[in-house]
Amino acid sequence: MADGKTITVNTDDNSVTVQQTAPDTGLSVGGVNLDTDLPWYGDAFIVLLLVALIYVGKKSIDKWFDKKKV
Repeated sequence: MADGKTITVNTDDNSVTVQQTAPDTGLSVGGVNLDTDLPWYGDAFIVLLLVALIYVGKKSIDKWFDKKKV
């Protein structure tokens, strides 16, 4: 739950309430923000999945270029 501030102004005739909440920014790594409605471990799982896909893709491209050399 996001932290916030509540300001209430009371006058003789009216009452006005203003609520300010800080947004939940999600996961932020190296200037890259991943903002989903998942908890932090859901965001971390998505980042790990993306890193694993990049790693597997790099390895398969390296194998493909090694086969072309022979």
